Amino acid sequence: MVTRPVGAHRAASPGWRDWCRGRPLLAGACTFAGGLVVVLLPAGAYTVLLLPGLAGVSGFLLGGMLCVCGLCLVWSPGLHGFLGLVAALIALTALVSSNIGGFLLGTLLGLLGGSLGFAWTPGEIAQESR
Repeated sequence: MVTRPVGAHRAASPGWRDWCRGRPLLAGACTFAGGLVVVLLPAGAYTVLLLPGLAGVSGFLLGGMLCVCGLCLVWSPGLHGFLGLVAALIALTALVSSNIGGFLLGTLLGLLGGSLGFAWTPGEIAQESR
């Protein structure tokens, strides 16, 4: 059995840690989760009660656009300001046009993710000591 010293697992993947520090992961996750809530609600059984026509179609479109914004926040952090603003505007539009924006949960998650993405600043990457 091979034993490692305490703390050896931390030095094993500095690339992953640096990759995560250089991206707005929480903003992307909140925006993506808000998009999923807005998308999955029109697909549920409650849609029959809450205007299935325009609300269903706009739920799929706006929720899908929120999901794309969440993924783009993670994969292209240089556009965080623009994508955060777009995500917040899409979430507000979903509030009006898509079943109250996923019963407010999707809109709140989208607004939170958009505002976190807009306010995100890249952290400093630790330099390796040689």
